[in-house]
Amino acid sequence: MINKLFFAFLLTANYQLLTTVTYGQLLQVAPSSTASATTEVLPAAEQSVLTKSVEPRLSLSGMILMPNAYRGYGKNSIGLGLDFNAAYYIGRLYGKNSLDWTTAKTNFIDRIGQWFLTVDGKMLVQTEKDWRPALAAGAQGIFAFRDAPQPTLNSPTVSVQVDRGATKGLGGAYVVASKKFRSKWITSVGYMGGNAADQMSLLSEFLTPQALALSGHPGQEATSHDIFFAGFTWLVSPSYPVVVEWIKPQGAAARPFLLNLRLGQFLKLNFELSYLNFEGGWDLLGMFQFRYTYFPRRST
Repeated sequence: MINKLFFAFLLTANYQLLTTVTYGQLLQVAPSSTASATTEVLPAAEQSVLTKSVEPRLSLSGMILMPNAYRGYGKNSIGLGLDFNAAYYIGRLYGKNSLDWTTAKTNFIDRIGQWFLTVDGKMLVQTEKDWRPALAAGAQGIFAFRDAPQPTLNSPTVSVQVDRGATKGLGGAYVVASKKFRSKWITSVGYMGGNAADQMSLLSEFLTPQALALSGHPGQEATSHDIFFAGFTWLVSPSYPVVVEWIKPQGAAARPFLLNLRLGQFLKLNFELSYLNFEGGWDLLGMFQFRYTYFPRRST
């Protein structure tokens, strides 16, 4: 009960802190009545993914944990891009399982305290045209650490204290394609090779090697070296994108997949929701996420 109250207090504190964060001002566009008779037109390759006159407030070079093909704030030109991404899974809001070795079939308000700090570098190698998607290749380096102990597994006959390292280095190389539709929708599909899929095993005690052994996967881990990912971005406005991201490791024990839902900017919050599904159960997680584009910078 103390842990649940502490988790609820920390969730409220993070909500109050992050609702004060602002992301700058929109690029101002002069009214047509005062516009100059001649207007400089940028080359098509240098125009924003959104429109020719208004640039987005937030970085569009990634979805949530995964990248897309664009650079910076939607720049559609061949070149390099560099991003920093911070994701914090604060805890499980609600979870359900049907595993025969568990005594509790539901879990709620549990701390996770898992951080993922990511450096994401890419090169856009093909620009987007009318029927051609943008294409990029890059790599991610991820530093994973937690600020709370991982939960304990309990069953009638065994008690397992999960003992994993507090820090872990992850990474992967990827290729991704992105395509814009009607200036409001961006679809991205990609593949990543590396151990970045290990992130999922850190988000639930039911995906640790000890739990998998009890679930019929002795000697296995919920890890993979091949990840397929996809996502949709709805640009409600240049300031508020709504994002759905799907991540699926290939061949991992318990066949987990992760759905991340980004509603924070639309609701003027940074609090996001994630759905983690695995054999025998699922968890609804709460998460905070922030992406910062170091290069290319937003136009002024």
